[in-house]
Amino acid sequence: MKKTVKFAAIVAALAVGLSGCSKKTTAGKEEKLQTLKFGVSPGTIRTALVLTADRLGYYKEEGVDVELVQAANPTAALTSISTNKNDLDIWGTGIVPDLNFIANGSDLVIFEGTAAEGGAIISRKGEASKYKNLSKYRGIKIATVRADTAWVVSRGVLKNKYGIDVDKEIDVIEIDSQVNVAEAVRKGEADLGFLPAEFATKYKDLGIETVYEVGELEPLYVCCRQVTSRKVLQEKKEELVRFTVANLRALEYYSDEANHPDVVKALADYSDQTEDYVNTYLFKNRTIMTLDPNKPGVVSYYNSLVDAGYFTGKVDIENHVDTAIYQEALDRILARDSGNIFFKNLKASFKA
Repeated sequence: MKKTVKFAAIVAALAVGLSGCSKKTTAGKEEKLQTLKFGVSPGTIRTALVLTADRLGYYKEEGVDVELVQAANPTAALTSISTNKNDLDIWGTGIVPDLNFIANGSDLVIFEGTAAEGGAIISRKGEASKYKNLSKYRGIKIATVRADTAWVVSRGVLKNKYGIDVDKEIDVIEIDSQVNVAEAVRKGEADLGFLPAEFATKYKDLGIETVYEVGELEPLYVCCRQVTSRKVLQEKKEELVRFTVANLRALEYYSDEANHPDVVKALADYSDQTEDYVNTYLFKNRTIMTLDPNKPGVVSYYNSLVDAGYFTGKVDIENHVDTAIYQEALDRILARDSGNIFFKNLKASFKA
């Protein structure tokens, strides 16, 4: 792994908060804050808030050193975090790999959100209208990567809202990659496919189109989460709180429509994607950037995976979701600016 090149400053930071100090106090003794190593995948922009916080200099202002580290894939990243090898502290994309590691004994803890929703149901080009009525999905064949979030969520909708016995009445083909899911649909080997929204956009020229964004069927379902080891959670709590404060500031900046062109340009430069692709993914598709860990949503999603037969359900998943970091970060930022409506709304949503 190697450190990535951080965002160039396209514009000066418009929102400057109070700078954090560079030391913490433990048992009456000051000690230097430790570096947090955050894993990023080349070409992906799901961790948009972390990348934005980094570019705007918010980590430096909050007194925490965050190093963006290239990670090959979720398995490698989560293995590194689980074994406390000190070359990675946080992974922020995907939730199924996180839960898979936890279900198999890794002492990982989800402490923050990355995004909600973000999945799509695809058909062959020109056939989307045939599949708008979910009650008629009995007997269809679908293609998906194993435990794809869009499919797991849709599976629950079909079962619980439409009474379809998905295990008997739908033929599921598990395929090794997103591009091959798109190809299977294009070739007619499957009626529908389930993909992350960015892949549905990326592969539309192959001859596919979107039937539904899954958030239309199940609003605000959990998607990517930020996860660390319990050891890091305990030993770097102060660093994680400051990291989250910076991310919250980035969310406020990101949420201001006036800043959208800057965010799009910065993330396009970072990812080598086109600005049109980035703008569609972030601000047109139903991909919602969120930092709330959403413990009930994680528990519900884990139970959906158990129901689908991916896990046994022997793990107490609630013990692997921490909400204290996010809560403390919100409290700190509101202590600075108690009248800030944006953060007051986040606090109310968190409590709810």
